[in-house]
Amino acid sequence: MTDKRNGTTEEIDRRLILMARTVVVLFRQFEQIAREMDITIPQYRFLLFLKRGPKRAGELAVEAAIRKPTASGLIADMEKRGLIERAPDKDDGRSIRLTLTKKGLTKHREFEEALARYLPSLVEEGDAERMLEAFTELAYIIDSKREGAGPLEVEE
Repeated sequence: MTDKRNGTTEEIDRRLILMARTVVVLFRQFEQIAREMDITIPQYRFLLFLKRGPKRAGELAVEAAIRKPTASGLIADMEKRGLIERAPDKDDGRSIRLTLTKKGLTKHREFEEALARYLPSLVEEGDAERMLEAFTELAYIIDSKREGAGPLEVEE
């Protein structure tokens, strides 16, 4: 395969292609579960980011890699549904911070539990312990690369 950026030819490990394909297929299944749970994947991301603490709308948009108008629509819907609430920023009276509500935290937990109930049907077909360890390691690597973000911990 030729890398157009530097003109070199590089062989790509097919396992990386399979890994990417797997993530895309899993994402599709997760979207279906999300519809059943009355949440969207972008809304889940916002709940996940807010679980780490209050954020401004612009910060959420940047973290989620979406435009501010899209974020505004998500925020308005989530606020209407009682998943998040607005509060004045203590450090800057002109700004508003978004926080998770109890209902939002519950929705976050219920969705993650629904995803977790789906996955055993996949990992039981192979070496479950090895797959779980590999994904755990990948999660920690991804978390360590996220600027200013703490680990995406799982409550016991």
